[in-house]
Amino acid sequence: MAESKTLAQAMMDLSARLPIEDKNISDRLNRAYDIVRLLGQGYSITKKENGYEVYKESTSLLEDKSVYYWVESGQCSCPDNSTARAGLCKHVLATMLMEEIT
Repeated sequence: MAESKTLAQAMMDLSARLPIEDKNISDRLNRAYDIVRLLGQGYSITKKENGYEVYKESTSLLEDKSVYYWVESGQCSCPDNSTARAGLCKHVLATMLMEEIT
């Protein structure tokens, strides 16, 4: 069985495979890193049979603004996915990081 990677190692490996010279992708990858780093602290990523559920807890005291996004086969239900280069929104990238560390 292969040893699991640290998040930092996973970030470096994923960065090597992506066009991070594109500032938008680089920024999204950094936000994805933060999502994975903050798992259990307002974020969760749950692997399901056909994909991942990415959850962000609401930070509003007045109303529930929690959001769920579904990531499957490199596609995400978030609004950013349709405009992100190659569909690489932060949620897709966060699930790619999860795949790297597990």
